[in-house]
Amino acid sequence: MARSLPLLVFDVAGSIAHYRRPDTAVTHATYPFPTRTALRGMLGAILGLPEWTTREAWTGVRCLRPIRTRSQELSLLGKGWLGGSDSFNRPTAIELVVEPAYRVYYAGPDADDLAERIRNQQSVYPTYLGSAFALTVPRFVAVEEAEELDWAPEVAGDGEPVESPAVVPAHVVAGVEPVPGRVYARVGGVLHTHLGGRRFRRSMSFLYEPNGGSLRFRPAPGPYDPPVRWVRCSDGLVCLW
Repeated sequence: MARSLPLLVFDVAGSIAHYRRPDTAVTHATYPFPTRTALRGMLGAILGLPEWTTREAWTGVRCLRPIRTRSQELSLLGKGWLGGSDSFNRPTAIELVVEPAYRVYYAGPDADDLAERIRNQQSVYPTYLGSAFALTVPRFVAVEEAEELDWAPEVAGDGEPVESPAVVPAHVVAGVEPVPGRVYARVGGVLHTHLGGRRFRRSMSFLYEPNGGSLRFRPAPGPYDPPVRWVRCSDGLVCLW
């Protein structure tokens, strides 16, 4: 049975973004969109939380522009500079997302507080797109009463494919439906839960359309692990994770 769920919607954009993949060392590769932990870090920065660990949050993300990346070499200062000992510059090859723009969906107990702060462009700590050199200011879009759906039959219906404009966790997809002109991509190894102290638990994989288009797919039957929530909002069907 469908239920009503308050859903906060806001946009973030910038000239560059970098969501570092932890499994890359020589060249710091990037994920194409904000990770689960990066989204919670942004929400925590707005609210003034040092860390986001046990707080409830359901988030989803949509790519508003095509994903384009460039690699370049930066000179990063080492920790010795911060500690006052010998300083050094460390040339590092880094991959950046160029001209990124995303729509973020949030459901949770902090929706009203986050909506007020984002509407007034207020944040306790700076907000950025994955790295401190990629600053951004969230832009309020709406708070709407979304329709929350059970995994089936409301989402899967009679077995017909569904479409979503947002990024979708791979473990909720039984199969993709090719559409002419669309490109389906997959990214894996996205950390799921921050336990604090730079410790993490589990990882997820996602499917996305790198040109900002919708995904057409058949949902897998639940229950899902890690859990997700399906909502239908003014943008269409969105999976929260």
